[in-house]
Amino acid sequence: MQPLMAQIHLNIQQEMELIRLIEFERAKSATAEGRGRRCAFPYRPDNQLQGELVSLGALALMPQTAPDGTTEPVVTITSAGYSFFTEKARRERELRRQQRRDYLLVLISGAFAMLCTVIGFLIGRMA
Repeated sequence: MQPLMAQIHLNIQQEMELIRLIEFERAKSATAEGRGRRCAFPYRPDNQLQGELVSLGALALMPQTAPDGTTEPVVTITSAGYSFFTEKARRERELRRQQRRDYLLVLISGAFAMLCTVIGFLIGRMA
């Protein structure tokens, strides 16, 4: 059994922003010499969407020291942000599996009820 990760729930705008950041990071690391490098994005306090993603745990706010010695905040994608879409797909698969199981239970119950009715009818005719 794998460890439980913190589940985050995003709305469509937040999902689209997270997709955009992940795709940008992947495109950037594919063109860079070192593949798999993580990007840091500038922190924009006026960007409400970025603030929401930070508060939900999809992005993390970190200090970064600039070459001139000043410290400026940046945001990076967290592991929960990376795994959000994988977890979402897993939850959707599990929901479909449960719905299919419920459908089969209703179908089997209906078939059993019909079989009992036919057997009862046949017993009544023989008596």
